[in-house]
Amino acid sequence: MCNLQERTRVQFLDSRTELKGKKRRLRIDGKKALAASKHQRAQVIEFMLSFAKSQPNPGFYEVLDVARRIAGTGSLGLERFAILVKGKGSPNSNYLLDLKVAVPSSLVEYLQVKQPKWPSQAHRVVALQQRSQAVPMAFLQPVRMGEKAYVLRGLQPAEDRVVVAPDKLSMAGMRELLVCMGQTVAWMHLRSAGRQGSAIADEFIEWGHKTKWQKKLMDAAWACAEQVRVDAQAFNAAYDAGHLDGVEASK
Repeated sequence: MCNLQERTRVQFLDSRTELKGKKRRLRIDGKKALAASKHQRAQVIEFMLSFAKSQPNPGFYEVLDVARRIAGTGSLGLERFAILVKGKGSPNSNYLLDLKVAVPSSLVEYLQVKQPKWPSQAHRVVALQQRSQAVPMAFLQPVRMGEKAYVLRGLQPAEDRVVVAPDKLSMAGMRELLVCMGQTVAWMHLRSAGRQGSAIADEFIEWGHKTKWQKKLMDAAWACAEQVRVDAQAFNAAYDAGHLDGVEASK
């Protein structure tokens, strides 16, 4: 499988769509995409028509197809759509967009530090991504569809995620991965340091030289791992009992 730098737009489109004649349609495979209801499809198309009017090239955002997107545990239970648009022309210059409803962080109730006031949760997500990422996703912006706030961005290939599994990654590879992830998170914090009351670089350096937080972090990691195991058992039991329609269990 080629990596992201080597993959062409046509290869990416072929992996997510089906070509019939000169027209593409999103591939409904039950793994990365589920069929959208008539109401959902109409809602997304209506939103995109309105959104396109505010853009320099409205025709770029002409909707060709809409599907419910499956992507990660963080999106379970949340509205998320994959949108195939005309882009620069059919069939090989179409674009894929991702539209995800924005909700508050699950850590909000545990925070003791005063947080900035945002126009919406989508503004929070987009602003922090733009500050912390060296190169944010294309089309990244907060939008509203109906009464809810959403994040609109280019659809990111899931194939470029690291598969963390014993048969895919050695212990040495795991250590290298964790170091890389730690460095990436550190750079993200440094890029966004000192904004709207966030810690400055000197405070991060001082905190990094302390050691008391390390045991607390390890204890929290073990507790989270155990909670994930328990949640996975409950999820799979509910799936086996037929309580989850259209969801594939991961066993």
